[in-house]
Amino acid sequence: MEKTLSRSSQQFTDFEDTVRDLLNAVPQPILVKDDRFRLRYVNSAACLLIGKTNDELIGSTDYDFRSKSEADRIRELDEQVLRTGQEITEEQEVLVPEGVGSLVIHHRRVVLATGQRLIMASILDTTAQRQAEADRRESQEQYRALIQLHPQMPWTADPSGKVLEIGPRWKATGFDPADALGAGWAKAIHPADLGNVEKEWSKSLQTGLPLDTEFRLATQEGGYRWFRGRAAARRADDGTILRWYGTVEDIDEERKALEALKESEARFRAIADDAPAMIWVTNATGSNDYHSRLWQETTGQTPEQAVGKGWLSAIHPDDRQKVEAAFSRAFDLRQPIRMEYRLLRPYGSSVWVLDAGQSRFAADGKFVGFVGIAVDITERRNAQQQKLVAQKQVHHMARHDALTGLPNRRYLREEFDLLCKAIAPGTKMALLCLDLDDFRSINDAHGRRAGDQLLSRVADRLRNSLMQSDILCRLGGDEFCVLRVGLNSTDEASSLARQLVAVVGYPFPLAGNPIELPASVGFTTGAAGDMALDALVQAADVALDYAKARGRGACVEYRPDMGLQVRKQQNLKTALRRAVENDELELHYQPLLNLLTGEIPALEALVRWSPRELGPVSPAEFIPVAEEAGLIDVLGEWVLRRACVDARRWPAHIGVAVNLSPLQFRNPRLAATVSDVLNATGLDGARLQLEITESVMLNDCDDNLQRLRELRELGAKIAIDDFGTGYSSLAYLRTFSFDKIKVDRSFISDLPDGRESLAIIRAVAAIGRSLGITTTVEGVEKQSQLDVVRIEGFDEAQGYLISRPLPAQKVLHFIKTNRKTFRAPSPRHTSQ
Repeated sequence: MEKTLSRSSQQFTDFEDTVRDLLNAVPQPILVKDDRFRLRYVNSAACLLIGKTNDELIGSTDYDFRSKSEADRIRELDEQVLRTGQEITEEQEVLVPEGVGSLVIHHRRVVLATGQRLIMASILDTTAQRQAEADRRESQEQYRALIQLHPQMPWTADPSGKVLEIGPRWKATGFDPADALGAGWAKAIHPADLGNVEKEWSKSLQTGLPLDTEFRLATQEGGYRWFRGRAAARRADDGTILRWYGTVEDIDEERKALEALKESEARFRAIADDAPAMIWVTNATGSNDYHSRLWQETTGQTPEQAVGKGWLSAIHPDDRQKVEAAFSRAFDLRQPIRMEYRLLRPYGSSVWVLDAGQSRFAADGKFVGFVGIAVDITERRNAQQQKLVAQKQVHHMARHDALTGLPNRRYLREEFDLLCKAIAPGTKMALLCLDLDDFRSINDAHGRRAGDQLLSRVADRLRNSLMQSDILCRLGGDEFCVLRVGLNSTDEASSLARQLVAVVGYPFPLAGNPIELPASVGFTTGAAGDMALDALVQAADVALDYAKARGRGACVEYRPDMGLQVRKQQNLKTALRRAVENDELELHYQPLLNLLTGEIPALEALVRWSPRELGPVSPAEFIPVAEEAGLIDVLGEWVLRRACVDARRWPAHIGVAVNLSPLQFRNPRLAATVSDVLNATGLDGARLQLEITESVMLNDCDDNLQRLRELRELGAKIAIDDFGTGYSSLAYLRTFSFDKIKVDRSFISDLPDGRESLAIIRAVAAIGRSLGITTTVEGVEKQSQLDVVRIEGFDEAQGYLISRPLPAQKVLHFIKTNRKTFRAPSPRHTSQ
């Protein structure tokens, strides 16, 4: 029996040792107490936590190593566990021996062993877990702070593209950030940019590629600013998109800087193109991306041909390899270069140039390329090598046009003298002057380089269409002349003139589009020995002026009486210039009648000129002179200013109508000039009516439409005058929303009997009603005419029946007392 007990006791002891070893191996502190709250077992982790050994702790209570308040609290919990038998979990911060605070959780529960009730407490250190939670919360706060303080607008979106969150700076658009969620961000984007943004965003969503696009966003102050939107996807391990992260960055200043840079570059190109030397610029790779106009004129290369390494083909073959090697070495070392070589000219000759290049560096020290200048040193080189050659070159350059290679006026004069000495007296000859019609519009629309290219092509066509004995010259600008000697008859000169017009009139290709260059020709004939060259050229020029006055593609032969007319025109120009400078013009005003109320809604300003030495001059005569002499802008501003000053004296409900010349629309400051006049005179823009003819819509339509919109923004009303006389009058009503249509007087003169005119004015009245445009007729001189336009539903009438044009001092009197009384309006005619 004793052996059995001894064996059992030994087994229990072994088991107890095993349990003790197992508990010591547990990394969490474990304490076991009996029902008298004495420690029966403490594992190694608990000893380390409390700071005492196992021997010091076994048999002790919490009062032996804790403060009384802490021991009382633990005793209360132990008693609750023994009493209820339920587990208690408690979270508590304790101090470890080193004085570092820890967050712990105590687990207590009742354990029955060997008939005794024991309390086991396990302690779980959650310091790391709590620190991780604190770190996560801090990270979230830092993220929110970053979003709040980020100079850009961060945003996130789900895989489908719906915006989930956006930075608070979105408020700068005038919209709340909450409004941007989902697809609400689109409301803040400029309508013109929205389509492209949606397209790029859709492409990124479909392909997963990053987004990078620029657009304008609204601002709280009104208007828009440029921004750059970028985004990239965050993906899962399998490649699927989890979320999009992006930013919206304000780049308005950068865009303005870029535009300023472009403007600066344009100024540089303009200056370089007018420089008397060949200027070139390369990028960092050594490819040339700019050559000035003189390079193109010298080599005959187009900008497209010279770009990159194409300029090498303009170098003389014997020099090409040497030049290419020298430039490559200079780029590799980024050192200046200076060398001499020959350039090929379009017609087989060559010129020597001194070329000097300098490396360029950005503000940050980055190499950006070279800039250089090439100067024609042919004369110096030839002087060093062979002086009859230098003279020949100079002789040629002095007598030929650099752009087209054609002889110039000096060459023509010398050859004319030689011919007159060589041919028999009385030999018939013809001199023809050809001028391209409205060539300035080509330069305005396509640029000076394109214009130069076209001039070269015109020269080629003319050269190929003439006989070898003919002398073709470029007199300057877009004017050419042809001298033919040995005519059989005057008809041969007329036939040659028509031939030149036909040759030039065939369309020229320019940037893939056909460009028409109609030409006018004036010519004269004479006999050798009878007329000097200057007289021939002057006569042909006079005839050319007449040809251009007739319209495009005209040919006119000189008559002696034309000289008188030219001198008269010149005298008229001189007198008109003096009249404008000395304020010798005056305005008359012709009233318009409202056909419904009988009131005068406006008066049209008509300029009058009566110089003492010439007598009254019709506007139909001096207005074209002003346009030709370059006075139309000054004259137009004078008329506008005087009309606004006079209108300020009229009742506030009466406006003033002012006619604008089509040539005034070439001035980009037209709207600014009108604005300055309105501000200076104090006239309300709504009282100003500006009348234009259809040629404004025909020439440079895009630019002129912009001018019209700018004038409309000033509050002025826009009327189209002489309606119905042009090619596409109805089309203009769709191009621009006019306020008024003024029917030309030619459709009124044969009323009420003219069936065709009646049909036209009836159609115009119907168009006006349907489009909400005021309709006006000019030239009403009979009561029967007035009755017809009333019946057909016109709004206004103007003509001698109502009033002749009045001097400014009689306008108020007419308005107040002398206005005619017209019969009451008849019921409007209704037509199917």
